[in-house]
Formats: sequence, structure tokens, C-alpha cells
Amino acid sequence: MSNDQRYLIIGFLIRILGLIQERPDIHSCQKSTSIEDTKITDNNNTAKEIENVKVEEKIPTIKLPNLCTICKCTDDIIDCDKRNLTYHFEDTQWPNKTMKVVSFEENLLVHVKPFPALEIRRLILRKNKITKIDNSAFKKIINLTELDLSYNQLTTENLQPQVFEGKFSPDIYEPLEKLVILNLAYNMLHSLHHDLFEHTTNLKVLDLSGNLFSILDSRSIIAISSLPNLEELNLSYCGLKTIPETSFYTCKNLKKLNLSGNQLTAIPNALKEATSLEILYMDENPIQIIDKGHSFPNMIKLKELSLCCMPHLTIVGSGSFSGLTSLEHLRIQNCPNLESIHENALASWDNNSTETVWPPLKKLDLSDNALRYLPQLLISRWDWLEKLDLTNNKWSCDCDNEYLINVLLPTYGKRLMGEEMNTLACAAPPEHEGENLTSLFNRSLRCLDLYNARPEKDAMILVGILIGILFAIPVCLTTFIFWRRGFFFCGSSGPASFSRAFYKRTMNDDEF
Repeated sequence: MSNDQRYLIIGFLIRILGLIQERPDIHSCQKSTSIEDTKITDNNNTAKEIENVKVEEKIPTIKLPNLCTICKCTDDIIDCDKRNLTYHFEDTQWPNKTMKVVSFEENLLVHVKPFPALEIRRLILRKNKITKIDNSAFKKIINLTELDLSYNQLTTENLQPQVFEGKFSPDIYEPLEKLVILNLAYNMLHSLHHDLFEHTTNLKVLDLSGNLFSILDSRSIIAISSLPNLEELNLSYCGLKTIPETSFYTCKNLKKLNLSGNQLTAIPNALKEATSLEILYMDENPIQIIDKGHSFPNMIKLKELSLCCMPHLTIVGSGSFSGLTSLEHLRIQNCPNLESIHENALASWDNNSTETVWPPLKKLDLSDNALRYLPQLLISRWDWLEKLDLTNNKWSCDCDNEYLINVLLPTYGKRLMGEEMNTLACAAPPEHEGENLTSLFNRSLRCLDLYNARPEKDAMILVGILIGILFAIPVCLTTFIFWRRGFFFCGSSGPASFSRAFYKRTMNDDEF
């Protein structure tokens, strides 16, 4: 074998061995390529995600309209009344400014959620359909002084103390310290949670009128008694038949109380605990008698008393208001069965002397009753009065009303009553019926007879009787004479009897 052949064979073998060694490199390259492809795929996915995020960032979010585009905003007042709203807007929709009044009256709100951190002085949510209020719903509101939740559908069960929670921290508890006026009138409350006002300790005005209490139970009394600064309380039209004697025991600052429109048949003894009371309304209660045995307790600071629209009131007797020594305004109006007021109704007697004491009355309203007389001593100083209303009564124009007709009205009537004085008319006696009281000034008024006798009508009867008697006497005498003479025949009497009627028998001692 030649050398060339040998070199050719060796080269061929080397070539084959070289091909065999190159195959693992191919597999290695394939693996490497696969890994790189995976990395590229992952990078592509990441890139796509980043692109998607960028695309999402580019899509604009839906911006809710500003509250003032739906409601009326003027200066510091927001008026959202009567717009059929079912919500009170998201936080981002509220204007960032101080607001004195925000009103959502007469809408369709059912659920009250927490309000944003804004300064609102007065928040009105009345006349909606609210049945639920979230806990701490008013916590973020700054300087909230008045909250009106009246005319809704709040019940005892869903009105809990947490509703009025204020700001708090682990170290200190802060109530709604600025809230002084709370209106819960005309809801569906039959009782109050005993801790309902634990977060509103600075309340001064509380309105609970028109709810379904019927009675003030112990829980409700505890709730009201927990308000040391309470000055005004409205419990009108709650169907209350009695007021527990301990109701106002701790209400030492209570100045105004409204008990109108309830079912009270007597003056509540609980009033004696309201020692700071200045104004009391008891209109539209079925009280029949106010006298010394059913009088008002001693309320030495009371200045105004209203007893209007009481259809069952018939008597205002002696000592009715003797404990009201500071009374300045008395209103007894529209009581159709009230015919008289005792002259000592307002008078009291000083314990240290026998002198009579009257309150410093300035305004007296006795209109629209059935009063017949106005006692002169009802008030000690009529010249101190500033206002008097006596219209629409049944005044009797007789001598018992001499002071009213001939002194009070001519002297002070124009100043106290103005033109209304000319509308006062007589209801009795008949000769003055319908006449104006001013037309009887300086005239002598006759006194009515005892037992309400009325001689102006009786005189006609007496004259008729007298004429009848005068006419009957001669007729009877004539008839009797004719009867004795036999002009009237009764039974079997005949002409002979008639002749004998004129026959006179001769006496025995007569001689011819």
C-alpha cells in the first residue's frame, strides 16, 4: 500500500470520528436554543403585561359629577330638597368648603352611610324614608351643631347609641361635642335606648314629638335624664296619659317643655321637679278641671303658660295658678265650654302675711271661649298689661260686668286690644244682645234677677195674667148672679122654678 493510500484512509477515519464528536454539540445547541426561546417567550409575556398595564393606565376612569351639578349650591348653603335622591353622594362629589346648611329634605333616602370629613353646621334629613343609620355616620363631620332626622321611619330597635358616635382614641373618648339640637320627631319610636344620648352629652334641644310612646318607660326616662344641659324638650302628640314623677328630676336646666296634644287629664305632679322651667305648653289635653285641688305646682320661674284648644275644660277655679308667681304670659284660648274664671285663679297669699299676691302678668289671651264675665280682681294691675285679647266670648252686659264695660275697655281697651275692641259683642241680656260693648260705655247696666229670672219676658206674662183676671172677675160674677136667679136651667127645672126665683116669702111677723 502506498503512502498516499494510507493518508487517504487515515483522513477518512478521522473524518468519521469528527462527525461522531459533532453530534453531542448539536443536542447541546438544541437545548440552549430551547432555553433561550423560553426566555424570549417569558420576556414577551412580561412585555405584553407591561403594555397592557400601560394601556389600562391610558384608559380614563369615570368621574362622578359634582354635588352642585345636581343640587343647588349658594354660598354656604346646599339645597338638595325634593330631588328623589336615594343616596347622599360619595365623598369625592362633595365640595371642599365650609357649609352652614346642608338639606336633603323630602327625598327617598333609606340608608344613611358615613358622611365625609367636611364642616357642616346644620344637617337636615327630614321627610325621607330612613330606616337605617350606620354606626358613626356623623363622626367625621366637623362642627355639626344641628341634626334633623324628623319624619322618617326610625324605630327603637334600629336607633342605637353607636349612630351618634364621635371621634375616639385608645386614650380619650370624644362625643359629638358640638351637637346641641337633635330632632327625632315623627318617627316610629315607642321607647328610647337608655344610653342613646351617651355620645351627645351637650344637647340643649331635643324634639321627640309625634312618636308612639304612650308612656315614658324607665329606659326613656334614663335616656332623657342623661342630658345635664338640656334646655328644651318637646313631648307633644306622643299619646302620653301620665308623666312619671321622676321624669324631670335631673333636668335642672330645662327651660321649655311642650306637652301639647297628649291624653293628660290632670296637671302632672312631675312638673314640680322642673324647677327652672320658664315656658310650658299644655294645649289640646282632655283636662276638665283646674282648681285648688288640681292646680299647677309651685314653679317660681315659669313665665309663659299655654292652655289652648281644650274642649273639656269647664272650670278654672280659685288657686289654679297660685304657684306661678312669675307668670307674665297666660293663654287660655279656644276652650268652648269654659264659661268663667274665678277672680282668685291667679292670686296667692304670702306665707308671712295675709296680703294677696298676683303675678306680674303682661299678656293675657282669653279669646274664643264661652266667658260671660271678666273679674276685676283677676289681675291686680290692669295698667301693667301690654296685650289683652277678649274676642269671641259670650259676654253678659249686666251690672256684674260693670268693670269690664265701663272701666277697663274705656280706659285701656284701645291700647291693649286696638281695633279688636270694637268686635266685642253682648250675648245677654236680650235687650243688649248683639250690641257692641263699646256702645254701652257710661250707661247704667241692670242686674239680672236671682235664678236667672228674666223680667223683660216675664212682664208680658204678668200683664197677660192681670188682664185675664180683670176680665174674668166680672164675667164670673155675672154668671153667678144669673145662675142664682135661675137664668140657667139644669135638670128638670121648668117655668115654675123660674117664677119662684123672683118670689120673696113674707116673714111670719108681717101683718097685713
